[in-house]
Amino acid sequence: MGGCLLVLGTLLMPRVLLFVYWITGMFAKADPWNGFLIPLLGFFFLPATTFTYGICHVYNDGEFSILWIAGMVFAVLYDLGAHGNAGAAKRSR
Repeated sequence: MGGCLLVLGTLLMPRVLLFVYWITGMFAKADPWNGFLIPLLGFFFLPATTFTYGICHVYNDGEFSILWIAGMVFAVLYDLGAHGNAGAAKRSR
């Protein structure tokens, strides 16, 4: 049940969850980015991808798996679709 809520929350509000996980120190366990610039850029441009990468890195200890790759592909497509949809909505006004 918790995993389903995490996926639903990521799709509905990725920036909020990314901020909450950063504030609570969840991503500090593994420090997947080794810095501050990449998470900051990810927060603004690819929030679902950044959140998915952080979650996969923390829970899989940095090991690649089929689920990690599938999650990353889905997150990238979701973010690109959100950006494309925003551009199309802006052009139609």
